[in-house]
Amino acid sequence: GWHFLWKSIMNRQPESGRSKAYPETLQRTGNEHMMLDAVIYQGVYLVIMFTLAWSGYAIEAVLLWWVPKQIATTYIEYYLSWAPHHPSKEQGRYTDTRGFKSRLGNLLSMGMQYHIIHHLYPRIPLSLTPAAYRELKPILQSRGCNLGEL
Repeated sequence: GWHFLWKSIMNRQPESGRSKAYPETLQRTGNEHMMLDAVIYQGVYLVIMFTLAWSGYAIEAVLLWWVPKQIATTYIEYYLSWAPHHPSKEQGRYTDTRGFKSRLGNLLSMGMQYHIIHHLYPRIPLSLTPAAYRELKPILQSRGCNLGEL
């Protein structure tokens, strides 16, 4: 947990190399046109932050915009990236991800407890992955999938 938090914070620092990951992904998937959306979004955010600070509302800008964004980014990175894939070191159809029991439940973990179903069957809607997991659990166990406490 703490290693993830530290890595998440360090990845948001300038020169972390992570800033290149999104444009590279867009290019690799043929979606370069979406980069303009990201630039506009970030530009608007920065204009709002600087305007608030310039107008004497720097504390409010930090507490109402910057801190919530950092908390939300960490939360999303944890549940959409780290938790479903950690501690896996292997790559393979049944080993890229895992099932895990979230203390916050399925809703607040954004359905990622059943992320293994998404990897195996990406066309199953997120709302149906718990039911698919229950049906497929014996098969997943026989394939040696890491199902945690689910």
